[in-house]
Amino acid sequence: SLTGHPQYVYGEDGKDYLVIGITSTAETNGVKNIALDNNPQPGNKKQSYIRPQTSRVSKGVRNAKLKGWKFSAADKSKVNTIINQKKKPHK
Repeated sequence: SLTGHPQYVYGEDGKDYLVIGITSTAETNGVKNIALDNNPQPGNKKQSYIRPQTSRVSKGVRNAKLKGWKFSAADKSKVNTIINQKKKPHK
């Protein structure tokens, strides 16, 4: 279920998109989010965050591509850290 927050799609797996949520709150459901250096939304200077873990969204969910959104270089490395943590095999 989508919360109305934007999601960064970094891959796909079968019928799902692999995503990281973007939010404007420091915490979601008691879990601390990771502060971004720059808001990825063009023209928006508000503090924004990414969720500390990846999730999956069905490709069947109605969604719109957000034009012009992008991560700064520093924020991109934060995003990649989360994605790479996900790829490590669980012991």
